[in-house]
Amino acid sequence: PARSWQRIMGGLADHFGDDASLDPAATAHITRYLTDNAADGAGARHARKMMRGIDQANPPLRITELPKWVSEHREISPREWKSKDVGSKANCTACHVDASKGYFEDD
Repeated sequence: PARSWQRIMGGLADHFGDDASLDPAATAHITRYLTDNAADGAGARHARKMMRGIDQANPPLRITELPKWVSEHREISPREWKSKDVGSKANCTACHVDASKGYFEDD
């Protein structure tokens, strides 16, 4: 959601424990792109499924906290997430070979 991107981009000095600060012009440019293309924006037809069940006033910052994501990945064990080949929930390409193209159907 756009609100999540605004919160993330507004807190780059502490981005999940890392300093990801950018110069103001880059921050503004990236923020505009992210919010213009957010899941709750116009034309985000497929993304509407991801938006179901989200508190619009306080949306999650991580995709892994979205109800749809949790539901889709519920059968994956903690051991699998921590395996050498996967490493974490952030490594989408470990299971979704076309993730870099924005395609996340079951592979």
